[in-house]
Formats: sequence, C-alpha cells, structure tokens
Amino acid sequence: MLKHWTGRSRLLLTLLAVLLVASVGSAPLRTASTTVGTELTLTATQSTVGVALGGNAVVAVAVSGPGSLLGPVNLSVTGAPSASVVTILPNPVPAGLPAVISVLTSGSTPVGTHFLKITATNGASTTTVTVKLVVTLPTGFTMTLAPPLRTVVDGETTSFTLNINRGLLAGPIGLTLSGVPQYATATVSPSLSILGNTATITIRTATNVVPGTYLITVAGKSLLSSATASAYLVVLPQTYPNFPVSGDPDRELAPGAPEAAIDMEITNPFDAAMTVSNIGVTIEGTDTSSQPGGCAVDNFEILAYGGPATLVVPPNSTRTLSQLGVARADWPAIRMLNTSANQDMCKGVDVDLRLNAKGAGA
Repeated sequence: MLKHWTGRSRLLLTLLAVLLVASVGSAPLRTASTTVGTELTLTATQSTVGVALGGNAVVAVAVSGPGSLLGPVNLSVTGAPSASVVTILPNPVPAGLPAVISVLTSGSTPVGTHFLKITATNGASTTTVTVKLVVTLPTGFTMTLAPPLRTVVDGETTSFTLNINRGLLAGPIGLTLSGVPQYATATVSPSLSILGNTATITIRTATNVVPGTYLITVAGKSLLSSATASAYLVVLPQTYPNFPVSGDPDRELAPGAPEAAIDMEITNPFDAAMTVSNIGVTIEGTDTSSQPGGCAVDNFEILAYGGPATLVVPPNSTRTLSQLGVARADWPAIRMLNTSANQDMCKGVDVDLRLNAKGAGA
C-alpha cells in the first residue's frame, strides 16, 4: 500500500442525444375504441365518424404488440359503403406510428349507418376493431382535406389542401379551424372567407408541441349551409444533436482518502429549456490497465449522484450542478479504494471517466 499517493483524473466528454418534448397545451387524441388480440392491440381514435355525401371520413388507428420487436403490420378494411373509396395511409403500418383510414364518399354512396371492420395482421397474429360510419345528405356544399394524413417533426411546417364542391353555392364561405396543437400556428390562404374552390391550410409547429395525433377540422359556413372536412396531423418528437456534459474531480485521489466530487457542467444549446435526468458517472478505464500488473479500474469506486431526479437548464446556457442548487454531497464522485494489493502502479495514473446525462424538454 502507498503512504503518499497522488493521482490525477481524466474524463471523457459524454454526449447523449436529446429528446425535446414539452407543452401543456392541447392534448393529442385519446383512444376511443380498442380491441386486444392474442398478440396485437388495435386502437382507433374515434368509435363513430360522420360524413356528408361527397365528403371524406377519416379515422386514425394504431397497432401495438408485446415487447419492442413489432414489425410492420398490414391493415385492411371491410364494410365500407358502395360507391366509396377507402385509402389506408401508410400501409403496412410502421411500428410506433399511426395509420389513417380514409373513406371518400360520392353522390351515389348509400345514406345511413355502416360499420367499418379494420383488421391488423402481423404474421399469424390478427385482430380487428370496428368503427361506425354515419353517411348523411349534404346541406348545400361539401369539403375535403387532402391528404388525409400529414406527419411532421416538432418544429417543421406542413400543409393540407382544402377542396370545396360548391354545388349551386356562389357566395363566400367562412372558414374556421379546430384541433390545431397548442404552440402551433395555422393559416389559411387565400383567406378565411373564400369565393373560390380551393384553399391551403398551413400548419407550423414549434419545438414544444406535444407529440401525438391531432384531428384537424375545417368548418365552412355560408349564409344557408355548412360543411366540415378533417384530416390527421401526426407530430413526432424532435431529436437533437448531442449536448455536451463535462466536469473534473475536485481533489486528488489516494488510497482510502475522501472521494473527489464532480461538479458536472451541462450545456443546453437549444432554444427551449431542457430537463436533465439520469445523471451519473462510470469508469471507462485507466491508461495503464492494459499493462501487466497495471492499475486496474477495480482500484476505484464511483459514488452515485444523489441530487434531484431532474434538473432544468435554461435555453442556450451552461450550468453546473452547484449552480443548479445541488449540494456537493450529492454530486457524483470517485474514490480510490485502499486494498491489500500493492498499488504503486496507480501513481500518476489517468482514470477515464464517462459522464452521463439525458436531456428532454422542460
């Protein structure tokens, strides 16, 4: 054992991907109908959908299965009324994403109640869910939104095309939008009161929009009649490049001496506040551990971080644990064990540390 031992520590910068997801605004749609099969679960966001002749009915479905190895799932639909066109986007359905069932009606589609049987198949596993479709007569004009599904990543912009079948209507139609996520903005071009037959609905999402599935609905109203058109917007979480974490032990190490604590420094390079969790340190190795009789990593021990489970780093800023209010006693730390073996090989050794942290939207 050493009576007088001094050492220094070297740490490796740890970079972890960040998932920035934050908002307290309009919630994504919740499941309205669920069927659980032997190995698959099929859910629909609406148990009943309505559409006027010439309009387009849409319903979103999602498929999940046990574990995390669910592959693409094929969807099919039966029970749609005659003189209608069924579209499934996307099909097959990638794991973790929803699909939209679109039923475009025509003037010859039978009015009344129909039952859409949606079937999900993955190998030998099959399950179904039923959604009621109510077809009614139009009150004057009809509208559709195309495409029935748009998928964006937080911070991106997308658009839908509104098509109007005016019939005998010649006057202006006033438009209103609903279902747009909070922290997203929606605009209508040429305007919210149109005389033509088409308009563009543009939706710009922000990085703090809650990821999920949203039913975007455009309501049109003229002097004597009204109509609606809907489509789905799927918002995926934004992923960012790695963010830097750094720090140095605050004292030299010696066998049996007090631990060296690490006041970790976390940089948030993003434009929104970042919640940091899973803070920790691991030993990657020593610079002599490959030599015969070298200073192996089992001469050292890591003391876990003991502060708050989550910390918030302001946007475009760097904060240390101490600046975030974490006491030194709760910082992650490293100490050298006082073993019965000869530890002369540990004199002046570099210990490579890996600092860990996970970032998400505040």
